[in-house]
Amino acid sequence: MLKTKRIMRIMALLLVLCLAATVVVGCKPAAEPRTKVKIAFLYAIPNPSKAGGWDRADWPGIVYLRDELGWDVAIAENLPYSDTANTAISYAENGYDIVVLPSSAYVDVFLEVAPRYPNTWFILTSVTTSLPNSPHAAAWVPDMYTYGVVVGMIAAKASKTGTIGVSGGVPIPVLSLMYSGIIEGAKYVNPDSKVLVYWVGDWVDIPKHREITGLQIQKGADVIFTVSGPGTTGVLEAAEAGGAKVIGYAMDWYDDAPKATLTSLIVDKKRMYVDMANQFLGGTLEKKMVMCGPEYFTIADFRGTLEQGTIDEITALFNKLKSGEIVIPEKLHPEITP
Repeated sequence: MLKTKRIMRIMALLLVLCLAATVVVGCKPAAEPRTKVKIAFLYAIPNPSKAGGWDRADWPGIVYLRDELGWDVAIAENLPYSDTANTAISYAENGYDIVVLPSSAYVDVFLEVAPRYPNTWFILTSVTTSLPNSPHAAAWVPDMYTYGVVVGMIAAKASKTGTIGVSGGVPIPVLSLMYSGIIEGAKYVNPDSKVLVYWVGDWVDIPKHREITGLQIQKGADVIFTVSGPGTTGVLEAAEAGGAKVIGYAMDWYDDAPKATLTSLIVDKKRMYVDMANQFLGGTLEKKMVMCGPEYFTIADFRGTLEQGTIDEITALFNKLKSGEIVIPEKLHPEITP
């Protein structure tokens, strides 16, 4: 009897040891945590998070990538255009997974550099008509002509003088396209609208931007729109001093200049980066151009700057444009570009 119990204890011990050995052999080492995704953004202006509009509109997306997804985000700012290609190359050679070019001024860099680094994703978030010869290149392309049409409609509805002042830093193609849309949108609402388009020559000369806007106001402009980077400060100062109202670009500008801001036409760039990140992480990101129409645009609160009836008319026009009930054919105005 004792011998039988002893044998049973030994067999039980052997069973325990076998099970333990099976667990040890069967267990795989814990997977290494995935290295943080490394993404770089390139900007021509200093302090893009505080700049005028388009670059600043990236910030909700950048915060999402950095703080919510935990990505390693690098920001290259105040880059001369001549240094952009070498900077993009440096990020690619240093193992960055994604390089973002958020301006149509970088299309040449996009087309030139991406094919040399086919293992790096190059993403353009601006207007382009083609993609690089690379498997890892994509673009989120906003319909900036239609964006301009909406700005023109708002401006023409809001203007009491019928004169709209439009200024820009440098006449890059996307602005020529957008400003053509402003002219057509304004004339759809008021065929007698007059749109004054002035170019400053740079993005950062605040006194010069102030002067240009002052000249437009002297010529009767009571609604202003600008794409001027850091120079926007001068535009807002001149508008407030001259009693004109400004339509904010890409982001809500109310906190920048409550007295001068009529409204803003917001672009949901965060949506672009959320989509891109989800596809990258899910392995579904592919070579493509994503067209971003007016469903990416939102008109900010007017905060009492217009009568409710006028706001309702603007909202109705915008909704009809989004639904396709109103169609404004694309018409370029080469006369606005020096």
